Parts: sequence; structure tokens; C-alpha cells
Amino acid sequence: MSNVRIKKILKSMLLFTFITLALFASGCTEKDLSAEDIAIRMLEKQDSIQDYSYTMHTAYYVGEKAIESEFKTIYKKPYMIKNFIQEPGKEEETLVLSDGEFRWMYAPDTNTVMKTRLSKTPELTKSDYLTLAGITLNDTNVSLLGLEEIDSRETYLLKAVPKETEENAAQYDTKIWIDKETWMPLKYELYDSSGNLTVRTEIYDIKVNSGIPDSEFVFNIPDGAEIKTID
Repeated sequence: MSNVRIKKILKSMLLFTFITLALFASGCTEKDLSAEDIAIRMLEKQDSIQDYSYTMHTAYYVGEKAIESEFKTIYKKPYMIKNFIQEPGKEEETLVLSDGEFRWMYAPDTNTVMKTRLSKTPELTKSDYLTLAGITLNDTNVSLLGLEEIDSRETYLLKAVPKETEENAAQYDTKIWIDKETWMPLKYELYDSSGNLTVRTEIYDIKVNSGIPDSEFVFNIPDGAEIKTID
């Protein structure tokens, strides 16, 4: 998979995240969504989210081949985040953890720890979320396709289509399934310009404001691990 294609997919994944949080915040079921209304509700919702966690399973389709990966995320305001990444072909998970002062990455197959000092103002404390959301909403048309059931739960099926601009000419269409009861995402799919499925993501075990303790983000160096420090 080329770097250009990966970048396009990642941008579409950001789009999915922003739209999902906006809908969760607004409780909106209109066919045509107002970007201004969504942005306002996103601001309101951001203040109320103190922590969240979820498991995400993703399949990337290259022709008839599917490359699958899974990761678990735990996040707490203002800057603590913990990811367990299950890479294709590996049995053990890679841990990436930010405690506000350092970012730690542990690769169990080599028993190596990469330690990076964060800036005085960690990126996770900035308003990147709102800035990117504003750009995304300006570039995308969102519509409600109808209702569908996933694992006995009724969902709103949404479609996000990039507006026709020179910059967005090669972007991906996105389908998003939002749980009707909780307003949380259960699934999303990305399609290329020919209508071929390129990415399918399913999300499990979503918890919001569950009271995650700070101790969850303390990194304990494994016995015998080699530590490499990056300034």
C-alpha cells in the first residue's frame, strides 16, 4: 500500500472520528446536517468528555487480500493516552503510552523501550481536535441513508462525501454506523472513487467517562528491557 494511499485513508479516518463525535454530541437525526450546528455541539461535548476507551478492529483491502490489525485505546484528559497495537503477523502487542512528560513505546519482540520527552505543551492538550474538525466539515457533505441493525442494535447509517474540489478529488467516501441509543460508532467503511471497499473498521467496548485513574498511565519498564532515549 503506497504512502499516498495511506495518508488519504488516515485523513478519511479522522473525518469519521470528527463526524461521529459531533453526532454523539448533538443527538442530531436530520437528513441534512448543518456544519455550524455540528461545530457548536462539538465544542460543548468536548468539555464533558473526561476519558474514554475502546477496541478497534480494522481490515485493509488490497485487491482480494485483507490485512487486519487491532488496537485498544485508553485516553484521559488533558494529555494521557495508552495504545495497545496488534500488528499483522505478530502475536504480542506493541504498547505506546504518553503520561504527559514522556512518550513510551515498548516492542515486546525485541524487549526494547523507546522513551521520548514531550514538549512542555503536549500535543494532546492543544485544540487540534477542533481545528481539524472545522477543516473536515468544510470539505464534506454528510447525509443520512437510513437505519440498519448491527448485533441487535439499531444504528443510523450515514454517508460522508468529499466536496468536489481539486484538493479532494481523490478522497474516499465514508459510510458510518452510529448506535441509535448511545450515539457511539459501531462500524465504518471507506470506498475509493470506483466504489471498491478499501477499509472496514468495527469498534467494540466503548466506554466514556468511566473514571479511568491516573495510575493506568504509569509505564513500568519490563525486566531486562533496552531503553533508547530520544530528546
